[in-house]
Amino acid sequence: MEQKAVLQIVACLFSLVLFSCRATKITRATFPSDTTGSSKDALSREKEAALAKSILEKVRANRIEYKTFSAELRMDYDDDRGKRMNNLGVNIRMEYDSAIWIRVAGPANIEGARILVTKDSIKIVNRLEGTVTLRNVQEGQEMLKLNMDLTTLQDLIVGNAVFLSDSISNIVTTQSVISFASMQPTLVSLFNVFADDYVIQQCRITDRDSTAANNRVVELTYGAHKVVDGRKIAFQRKIYVEDKSVVKVALDFKRMEFNKPQSFPFPVPDKYTRE
Repeated sequence: MEQKAVLQIVACLFSLVLFSCRATKITRATFPSDTTGSSKDALSREKEAALAKSILEKVRANRIEYKTFSAELRMDYDDDRGKRMNNLGVNIRMEYDSAIWIRVAGPANIEGARILVTKDSIKIVNRLEGTVTLRNVQEGQEMLKLNMDLTTLQDLIVGNAVFLSDSISNIVTTQSVISFASMQPTLVSLFNVFADDYVIQQCRITDRDSTAANNRVVELTYGAHKVVDGRKIAFQRKIYVEDKSVVKVALDFKRMEFNKPQSFPFPVPDKYTRE
């Protein structure tokens, strides 16, 4: 497993995410507000503000709260440069606001990489190349091209809304989906939520400056929702990342558990090369 590929996998698992011949197929999200006028055409400013407040409260009411989280999943990875890794086995363990631990394995459960992210460091052990990468948070964010803190990364992994500000706009409602935009200083987030329960269906994150030289696009699609300990969670996720290249990732969760004791073993052999 090449170091560059390991970094891409880590980035996709965090943004914002099987050595068989099955190809990853990502269906890009369609947002009603892409082609439909906003609710301003039909609602007064006061009614739109009330609708926006109601939608935001209902979306945030679905937030998944936990102390610890663990999951087993299968992952497919595909990019436009010909790199394809299918049926990777991934184990994730998290302690809220403290640590993220990830193990990535190939055929016969042979470990390829192990990652540990804390508030102040990012560590990656590449078992196949015999290397270990140690970075502080700032260096790690630059290496992975991710501007997220630990809790935002954890929210992304567990399935909570990320980059959702206190105000929303461009609301479009249909019988099955509600679409709206959320603005941050440098990013624009566009959400689709189910109209009946306000659970997130899709999210698209782009640079606010659409004229930027390398305008980034990240699309997240959530499906196969199941209830785990009273929490409604997407067991299938699809990630589409377009930057200097295009990366597609499909995640198929097999198991999730909350609030069980977790450990984060991270042995580093002395003979490994530090990078």
